[in-house]
Amino acid sequence: MATSPFAKSTSNPGQGTIHLTLLPPATPTYSILNYAYPLKLLPSTPHILPAPETGPSEDPSTPSQLTHVPLLFLLSYGGGLLPPDSLSITLTLDALTRLTITTQGFTKIFPSPQSAPLATATQNLQVSLGHHSGLLIAPDPTQPFDNSRYIQKQVFELADTASLGVLDWVSEGRRARGEKWGCRDCRLRCEVWRVGGSEQSKRTLLLRDNILLSSPEPHILARRMDNLGLFGTLILVGPLFTALGNFFVKEFDLLPRIGGRDWGDRPPTTSSTGSLVTEDAGKVEEQHRVTKWRRERVKEEKADGVLWTAARVRGCVVVKFGAKEVEGGRQWLGAMWKEEGTVGRDFGEGGLMCVR
Repeated sequence: MATSPFAKSTSNPGQGTIHLTLLPPATPTYSILNYAYPLKLLPSTPHILPAPETGPSEDPSTPSQLTHVPLLFLLSYGGGLLPPDSLSITLTLDALTRLTITTQGFTKIFPSPQSAPLATATQNLQVSLGHHSGLLIAPDPTQPFDNSRYIQKQVFELADTASLGVLDWVSEGRRARGEKWGCRDCRLRCEVWRVGGSEQSKRTLLLRDNILLSSPEPHILARRMDNLGLFGTLILVGPLFTALGNFFVKEFDLLPRIGGRDWGDRPPTTSSTGSLVTEDAGKVEEQHRVTKWRRERVKEEKADGVLWTAARVRGCVVVKFGAKEVEGGRQWLGAMWKEEGTVGRDFGEGGLMCVR
């Protein structure tokens, strides 16, 4: 029998490894990028970062030296997972590197086969981020079909100056086929740890987020979701996402409250003597633009049934949101990201693909 001239693969099915390193002078490069069926990892055109206004820094250890951000698509054959498919991905970002991970569409979770009704699809992601590195994970929503089972676990270990943005959202299923939260079991777990610091071996838990969508009987979960067709979580950590996190918290604080003022009814600002305070014309015009945008966004939130909240948790900003339909949630999140600008500026158009 003929033997293959190639070495036997050491990869297990569904296993992937990503290691992004920085080559001189400042070129992010995949030192390791491998995967095995049913997982696919496809690199795409990187995002070119704008040159710093103050010019390049002479200190090679500063993050301003980075020139572009790679874009990586996380895919699976058939566009989803069929229980008992299992994906296991290990990701390492060296110091000063950045990476954007997205998908090309919904990640479908197919029903468990009748011959194995308890079979479960799983996905595990283990991430290590070095100093001044940045990772944005912005996939399209996960779409569990009726009678499907899915368990996802993501563990992130961050150096002191690392940054992380994770979007994790799940839809009700195939609405066109009448599916509405008919999955049997969907569990999403995310852990964020801070490592290093004064004690290099120290490991501190910043956040553990668990979502359990379980339906032992059909339509029970649908009643609990109270007419939501989408539910999601956005986690923001680190200096690259500080501005975006502050933006969400500020906008949440400014939402109209019962008994409070509505947009546009604030009186003109006056001084202690009663005269109107004059402000720079440019600032006034920008304030008017933001106020108009905010007013229109709130109207769209009401029309699309968007509910959301934002809170600070141990140095992280956690945003929880839901919407009647996927498109309503997508438009709301896209409006927030585009207005603030961090995602498109620091991670490229690839990070905005999921909200188009």
